[in-house]
Amino acid sequence: MSKKVNIIENLGDFIDDIDESETSSVESLEKMDEEIEEKNPWFANIPKNLDEFIEENGIVSFDSDCVRKKTNMSKSSNIYKFDHPDFNPKTLLNDITTHSPKLVALLNKIEELDQNDRKKYGKAFKHFIFSDVKSNSSGVKLLASALLAKNYNLGYTAEPVKEKMNTTKDSKTVDDNKKKEKKYKKIELLSENQLSNTAYNNFFLLTSIGVYDQNITVSLKKQILKLFNQRPENSYGELARIIIMDGGFKEGIDLFDIKYIHIFEPSVVAADQKQVIGRGTRTCGQKGLEFHPTKGWPLHVFVYDMDIPDKLQPSLFDSKSTFDLYLKSMNINVRLMNFAHELEKNAVYGSVDYELNQNIHSFAIPNLDDEEEDLPYGSEFIYGGVRKTKPRLIIRDEPPIVVNTTNIVKGTHLAHSQCVIENQVNQHMNFTELREHIRKNYSQFAWDAVKMENLCADKTKGGAANVLTYTPTQDFVRHYFTPQNDLKGMLLWHSVGTGKTCSAIAAATSSFEKLGYTILWVTRTTLKSDIWKNMFEQVCNEDIRDKIQNEGLVIPDDPKKRIRLVSKSWRIRPMSYKQFSNLVSKQNAFYKSLVKINGEVDPLHKTLLIIDEAHKLYGGGDLSSIERPDMDALHQALMNSYQISGKDSVKLLLMTATPITQDPMELIKLMNLCKSPEQQIASDFSVFSNLYLNEAGEFTEKGREQFLDAISGHISYLNREKDARQFAQPIVERITVPIVKNINDVETFDKKVMKNYFESDIHELKNQVEENTRLLENEFKEKNEIDSKSFDSFYDKCDHIENPKVEKACKKVVREHIKELVSQIKEDIVNIKNQVKTIKEEIKNKQLLQKSHLSGISENMKDRVEDYENYKRSLYYQLKNECSGTIKTDTPLKSLINSHPEMQAYDEKLTYYNNHIQDLQNTLKNDTANYKKRMIQLRELLKTDLNDLEKRVVKMTMKEEKRTVRKFIREKTKETTSAVANIQKIMKATQKNREKKYKKINKTIKKIKKLQQKENKEVERAEKKLRKTLRKTGEYTEEFKDQSIRDLKTTYSRMIDTELAQLDNRITAEELAKVEAKRAKQREKDEIRATKKAQKELEKLAKQQLRATKKAKPTNK
Repeated sequence: MSKKVNIIENLGDFIDDIDESETSSVESLEKMDEEIEEKNPWFANIPKNLDEFIEENGIVSFDSDCVRKKTNMSKSSNIYKFDHPDFNPKTLLNDITTHSPKLVALLNKIEELDQNDRKKYGKAFKHFIFSDVKSNSSGVKLLASALLAKNYNLGYTAEPVKEKMNTTKDSKTVDDNKKKEKKYKKIELLSENQLSNTAYNNFFLLTSIGVYDQNITVSLKKQILKLFNQRPENSYGELARIIIMDGGFKEGIDLFDIKYIHIFEPSVVAADQKQVIGRGTRTCGQKGLEFHPTKGWPLHVFVYDMDIPDKLQPSLFDSKSTFDLYLKSMNINVRLMNFAHELEKNAVYGSVDYELNQNIHSFAIPNLDDEEEDLPYGSEFIYGGVRKTKPRLIIRDEPPIVVNTTNIVKGTHLAHSQCVIENQVNQHMNFTELREHIRKNYSQFAWDAVKMENLCADKTKGGAANVLTYTPTQDFVRHYFTPQNDLKGMLLWHSVGTGKTCSAIAAATSSFEKLGYTILWVTRTTLKSDIWKNMFEQVCNEDIRDKIQNEGLVIPDDPKKRIRLVSKSWRIRPMSYKQFSNLVSKQNAFYKSLVKINGEVDPLHKTLLIIDEAHKLYGGGDLSSIERPDMDALHQALMNSYQISGKDSVKLLLMTATPITQDPMELIKLMNLCKSPEQQIASDFSVFSNLYLNEAGEFTEKGREQFLDAISGHISYLNREKDARQFAQPIVERITVPIVKNINDVETFDKKVMKNYFESDIHELKNQVEENTRLLENEFKEKNEIDSKSFDSFYDKCDHIENPKVEKACKKVVREHIKELVSQIKEDIVNIKNQVKTIKEEIKNKQLLQKSHLSGISENMKDRVEDYENYKRSLYYQLKNECSGTIKTDTPLKSLINSHPEMQAYDEKLTYYNNHIQDLQNTLKNDTANYKKRMIQLRELLKTDLNDLEKRVVKMTMKEEKRTVRKFIREKTKETTSAVANIQKIMKATQKNREKKYKKINKTIKKIKKLQQKENKEVERAEKKLRKTLRKTGEYTEEFKDQSIRDLKTTYSRMIDTELAQLDNRITAEELAKVEAKRAKQREKDEIRATKKAQKELEKLAKQQLRATKKAKPTNK
């Protein structure tokens, strides 16, 4: 107990130190004021461009899981759950009009399809509905509830344990994760007679989250699928016409004779959608339906989504649809996802059987204009693209990659009993060498040219054992992948329903089993029993096939008797991923069994490891933590075997239809499992891209060549999705419905949305004002300061003129051009200022409109309370308000403040406290673990060869230690909990003081910023005033930085020079004209003067004559 006492004493000292330190810290903060703070040397070194640091913008973030669920159903309530006593079908149908527009669209689509089919064919067809959401309130159980509300009948039931209890409306909203009391007895499947009473109107639900307070058992699942797939009893849904499944049943499920698939949420990656559609595109999966000689079996797929009106997009990440919002909320690396296509294209081209399978890959339904089926606009064949013109049933116009196949040698397939080909592949062959090797030695496994025909018509019906005829690819795999092949592993990248399981069993039993290999089969927990279907019903086991064909073996019905038919190579039964990773970690009985067979040095010695659904290894995001494998341990175990056992090491066969699910590097990691340690490919995307890719994420020429060499021989690729002779052909149509039924409801009641809507316009206008202001302050700063004095240098052109008159005329010319030049430069500024004025006026008007509208919304919320409450329950409102939140970004300002010494001191203390809490918890955890180890040791000791007395002593010791240690751990737990609580209390106080300090520093920085801005403006004004003064005195010569000003200055300088060159002649001509005019005027004056003088002379003469006459008259008397 001394250890216990020491811990408690040390803990007490630690808390005392914390209290003392924290108290002194608080006191020091309280003494500090802003004046002292500003004098802190730290502030003298802060950046001068504080404008860039101050802005702290919150980022609106959406929770992707919430978005996914809310887009299916906006509200969770027991009244919407068919397996709850409060279930109310009428309320559900009423509420989904606003709570789940997609669900309304799905129900209407099913009704529309059924009506059209009954009218056209006289019968309806089977539907498969899929939802990837695993939730009690917004996934497949909601869909099942809706079907029940629409008077469909669920094909199983469970009797309630007790009477339905009264609940208030307030208690209806529930938490999906809250554990409920069991209310129902065991689920019972309805008999075929009971189902016949509601023929064509029954459905089944398969969900991984349980129903009626219990899980769907494996046995019940098999019974449901067997009944649903019955032929001909249920080919058209006589007993069960609809089946609903969630993401837990996306793989390993066969659905026969379905005509319609409804996918309730768009898939994030194409691989997921392929997996879902693959449930209904199994080999001959539609043979119970009529086969059309030119169309085959069209399979109509509907994907449901909701579009977002333009007006509402700003409130939802500017998303055009709810699926678009979901993708944005996931923060997907778009560049990495784009690389997936590049990787897939080249991996397919590099597959070992690429040329062998070309005929089946290039097959397409004949294009017959007179026999085309009408498809809705926007529909697309999943292998062909969006339909824009007249619909044509062409699956794909051409094979994905075209190569020269002139060297392929055609041949017949080998007999099933034929020995393995002797020409095995050398692992050192590069891509080109291996392709030539395949042409020469495996051409007999090439698919023949195909023609449109029904290859399912003569298939054997019933449950008897059926010895299948191998496809060319299955035959190739069992002859290519053998113990003699130097390749360590291989990936069977085969589309759904093509017989991957059969290929693996055939390969295992053709050669590995005969050479004494142990065969390990690894798959999902729910699929572990599926192997036996291909072992005993569709017989792919070579040994059993031989006995059936040559010895008349009849496969027994008893599972135990069936198991006795397989060899000891299969003695270890199929296991889950987690069980296998525990095996390689030496943690379970499987490991011990394998060690007994192969030894402890390399437990995987001479073992064929077959892993089904291999994409789950690295991309199993939907696997539970219990099922998820430890891939580091698995990888290490394989590498260990490759190095230790050499040619007798483990052989790995991976199988998947979709090796890339979310991250394209998943394929690279799968390849590395198949390669020895020295041949590993870089699995980190950044490293891989540096080695193989260009900046656009595409392979370089050299990178592509190296990549093809690296994967050479490791991939078999088969895609029979286009083979309409045996597979249904999916036609995808996207069904979109508006997120709101009436956008007027949003405009009437949602203040926040309308405010954002108005402010988005106002924000855009303010940005324009800021941009124009920035132009005036920066780019147009020189233009703004320009005046006539800025171009005084032009007057230098008149300095050499001696004639005063000419000089005067010269300066006049210069002055007029300077005035015109300044006016032109200022024109841009005038235009911008006018724009700013106009925009500000528009902002003012919008703000008034916003105020008026928001005021009206407030009145609506008060006056129409019931309508407002209904709107709050709508999907759009719930999605916007329940799934979003604001995250404060780590801005430069935060980083700046956090660099303050006292802030760093606080952070160090908080880190210290957290570390000490972790230490206390780890100590408690270690003490508990040591106690458990001690108990295990004592239990193991009991298993040894002890006498009775020794066993009693050990048991007494165990009993005493249990009592003592449990008491110690109980007390230690209590003390640790108390100590952690005390530390957390101190941390809370420290955090509070840290926040105070943060605010104080922030306030000081903003004050400094204002001072900086004020100083900057004062300096700028002073500089401007000084430049203006110096221009007037001629002490400052303008050196323009703006190229447009320099260009204009040059242009006007040339214009002045041109005009001045003509100035002398012009002035001389003007002066001559003035002299001539003066002379003419003088002549005119002289003429007038002479005329006047002559006139005077005449007048004088007349007067003289008159006087003479007067004098003469008296004489005459």
